Amino acid sequence: MEKPAILGGKPVSKEKIPFAKVIIREEEKKAVEEILREGSLAGGEYIKKFEKAFAEFIGAKHAISISNGTDALFLSYLALGISFGAKVLTTPISFVATASTIIHAGAIPFFADVLNDANLDPKSVQEMFRKQKFDAITVVHMYGKPVEMDEIKEIARENNAFIIEDAAHAHGAEYKGTKVGLLGDIAAFSLYPTKIIAAGGWGGVIVTNSDEIAEKLILLRAHGELRHKIGPEGAYEYEILGYNMRMSHIEAAIAYYQLRRINEFISCRRKLAKMLSDLLRDIPGIAIPEEPPYVKHVYYIYSILIDEKTIGWTRDEFVKALNAEGIEARKGYHKPLHQQPLFKMINDPTINHFAKINKYPNYAEFKLPNAERIAKSTVWLPMHPYLTEEQIELIAKAIHKLVQWRRK
Repeated sequence: MEKPAILGGKPVSKEKIPFAKVIIREEEKKAVEEILREGSLAGGEYIKKFEKAFAEFIGAKHAISISNGTDALFLSYLALGISFGAKVLTTPISFVATASTIIHAGAIPFFADVLNDANLDPKSVQEMFRKQKFDAITVVHMYGKPVEMDEIKEIARENNAFIIEDAAHAHGAEYKGTKVGLLGDIAAFSLYPTKIIAAGGWGGVIVTNSDEIAEKLILLRAHGELRHKIGPEGAYEYEILGYNMRMSHIEAAIAYYQLRRINEFISCRRKLAKMLSDLLRDIPGIAIPEEPPYVKHVYYIYSILIDEKTIGWTRDEFVKALNAEGIEARKGYHKPLHQQPLFKMINDPTINHFAKINKYPNYAEFKLPNAERIAKSTVWLPMHPYLTEEQIELIAKAIHKLVQWRRK
């Protein structure tokens, strides 16, 4: 039996298999060179081209390009009128921006528990609504798998609450034949370099079917200046308090050409994920991602859950051991948001200046057992369109090797 590399054995992979990888092809390079020659860095045709193409891809009436995914979430709240006095229910298993943008908008985040796939648990959401009223629910389609939206939409409808989709992981994912982005009132996507598609640095986009919301977003992202609403005659006239949260021309050009290959990227991810699932399916103590027949998972992240007692490794040991084997695995969101130092101290004005205005819950008292359990047992494995089948086999081989070593 092979000894694990972390204990002095030979690594499974001679070269590191990267967790994520971004490839910029000739189309993107030529577009950037063209923009640099023209000097049109702050605005140009690719912004409109990207917005039109993204809206068509999702099937939405409007796509509004934004500086990044975090700003896209923030402006989504403001566009819906969610601000001071509002309460928003969301997930504790996510990147901090899912909840911090609620605070920046002036509202107060609350957390419901999650299912084993790390998506919001509709039963927990319903239980939270029985305790108090919420103005909105922010769902995160975790790892590229859509949330169970039928139940969430029913809860929102019964309680007159908005649904915001944090779709940073889920470009092209589908729920019962409908693309993510059309499952709520508004949706925010990230174009960070490791996402399903990338822009030239950061980048984000908001989609909506509402003309009124789209018009407000166009003003919010550009200082509230009327020029963006009525044309040149509105230059240096300001209608609302806005921000500088626009996408650059270079970012839009790269995002536009990445978008043209999104179906290829998704197809590759799904093919590789299926192959990896088939290789891991029968390993005791390893729970692989599942895909119900009514869902299209795009596998932004391939996340497994481990049973420490069964495999004989703690989660942190297992991640370190995989890295030693040449597999760039990660711990993922290993501490739920309600247990983060930020949220434990959120009522301290030196930590959060909104605490001078708002009174936040004692998040440390939140009991979200499934979120707390899976945060300690989640392992993220490499998943991107540029993995080879040989690399997928090596990832699986490393996991088999480690589990067999401790179970010998």
